[in-house]
Amino acid sequence: MKPTGNRRAIPREYACALATALPLQALLRSEPGLAGQPLAVVVGEGTRAILAHASRAARALGAVPGMTPSQARSVAPGVVLRPVAPPVIAAARQALVDAALAFSPEVDPRDADAVVLDVRGTRGRYPTPEALGCALEAACARAGLRVRVGIARGPRLARIAAQARPGVTVLPPGDEALAMADLPLHALDMTPALADTLAHLGLRTVGDLARIDPRGLGIRLGPEGIDRHRLARGIDESVITPLPPSESFEEAVVLEWTLDRLDPLLFLLSSALDRLSARLEGRGMAPASLRLDLDLDPEGTHPVPVTPPAPTTDLRSLLALVRLALEADPPPGPIRGFTLRVEGGRVAGGQGHLFGPPVPPPSRLALLMGRLGALAGPDGVGAPVVLNDAGSDSASLAPFAPRALPEARSPVPPMPGGAGPAAPPLALRRLRPPLEVTVRLRAGRPAEVRDGGPAGPVARAAGPWYTEVRWWAERPEAGACWDVEVTGRGLYRLWQDLRSGRWFVDGQYD
Repeated sequence: MKPTGNRRAIPREYACALATALPLQALLRSEPGLAGQPLAVVVGEGTRAILAHASRAARALGAVPGMTPSQARSVAPGVVLRPVAPPVIAAARQALVDAALAFSPEVDPRDADAVVLDVRGTRGRYPTPEALGCALEAACARAGLRVRVGIARGPRLARIAAQARPGVTVLPPGDEALAMADLPLHALDMTPALADTLAHLGLRTVGDLARIDPRGLGIRLGPEGIDRHRLARGIDESVITPLPPSESFEEAVVLEWTLDRLDPLLFLLSSALDRLSARLEGRGMAPASLRLDLDLDPEGTHPVPVTPPAPTTDLRSLLALVRLALEADPPPGPIRGFTLRVEGGRVAGGQGHLFGPPVPPPSRLALLMGRLGALAGPDGVGAPVVLNDAGSDSASLAPFAPRALPEARSPVPPMPGGAGPAAPPLALRRLRPPLEVTVRLRAGRPAEVRDGGPAGPVARAAGPWYTEVRWWAERPEAGACWDVEVTGRGLYRLWQDLRSGRWFVDGQYD
């Protein structure tokens, strides 16, 4: 089928978020207390160690990338030199990807410090490219990353725009070559051999390369020269390879010292949980399960699993659950770091009825479940269920999931013989533990309930129904059930322990 004439293809549009000095930013994310200090990231070991990145405060003291640690300490004695563990950098990179996924499902982490996303179809929410760029920049800032944003009609052009200058840079469609004309040639990311060749030809800027006659360019500069010439003219026909979104999230902290007390560890865990919650919230998710892997000194790992009763982003509840898990299973030695892994879950949606009872918002219900779990423990919150084990009266807890409200109340079936509608069924509300009472009998049937509970004379009684609970156990329980109407109090289920003769109020009919 041929497309209709009035249907036009959506023009290509890509955005790139570039996190400069990502290892340094990753270190500051994992240890916020280092902010503002003269900090430098060291790569390599021994005599091959050099400074890869330096903060603004470190540069002001004279410590710049390329120095050895001894050189940096000689010119800036107060500089803080730190290596960055790979898990810390990986967590920062994933945070950058998560921030981009909040804007588009098609995200390509092309480089170690940048992501490119297809932003076609976002004009309904962001009327201008500048507004989209500012929103993306703010989302990355909430994830703890300072980024530069570039927007253009091609992924590589967007990367060039992001690297050109701080803030948000937009290459206008059709005028990309003019917008890039003043950029240096290294902005095109070319090999040193091609850069030397162009320098010998007297070319210094992207505009100089764009003005060269393309005829015979392949013979002189090869395929790379043709490609960079097209890029300098604003021609970018490349596409991205979207990364499949993951529902697993990680944050890592590696320390230069060890921890042997719970409170300092919880302080660091609070920051990590805050970062994880922000990442999940941007994806419309909440932590459903957590796994804390504590790195012990000198070696070893101590896993601590935590499962909230329901997905929730309430930081206090999550931290309380982690504290309970750590107190129940403390680490066997000092801690020199940790990795916090979270599986994201969707907060269950709910639809109320126009003429039905009010339904609590799912987010508030998840918050309540999380706080109850922090008070009673993750195994103490749920929906009660009676175990089906051959007459046993034991109960358990199942994960709580609110049932959908019926569209309408089901009609009460008529009584046999057409004598009118039957009485609505009664619900028995079990009392746990049962309430012990004294029962006075008349002719072997309950006549009065005394000493606590629903005291009063019994107007009607039905029973007994004899049951034997846990008949396979060493001491089975044998008893008799009675349904009684206590005058002025209501309908109750009585239970008589036939071994001891004691009476209990087992439940009340509502």
